[in-house]
Amino acid sequence: MGKTCSFFGQRSLGGRSQEIAVRLEQIMTDLIHQGVDTFFVGNHGEFDILSSQIACKLKQLYPQIQVVAVLCYPNELQYLKCCCTDFLMPEEVELAPKRACIVKRNQWVIDHSTYVISGVVGKIGGAYDCILYADKKGKVVIHSIFLMCDFIK
Repeated sequence: MGKTCSFFGQRSLGGRSQEIAVRLEQIMTDLIHQGVDTFFVGNHGEFDILSSQIACKLKQLYPQIQVVAVLCYPNELQYLKCCCTDFLMPEEVELAPKRACIVKRNQWVIDHSTYVISGVVGKIGGAYDCILYADKKGKVVIHSIFLMCDFIK
């Protein structure tokens, strides 16, 4: 595995999915050209699903990339909404109490990411906490998704 990328953002995209998708695809394509070969995707909320759909689309153009769903719960696989090349459930997530699984999963994803794409608006919530954690860990965080789409007015 070379360079990796993950995504953290809002559950709702406020009806701006198409605009956000254009910018997200541009960023992801640029990252592939910079050596990213693995995208860690989730399955919770509109930003996760949009990110995984774009990663799958790019997989058709760049067959060398991997799209890996990182799961929080064992039964989550049946609800997966992406064309992942692989899936995994880190041991620390599997062993965590159910109430801590999402936090442990998110920490694992960030710890194993070179880049983190932020789809966060505002300064509250779990996705925002993930971006703070990524900054603390010295990850390259790309913050521009919503701002480039004029999401905040």
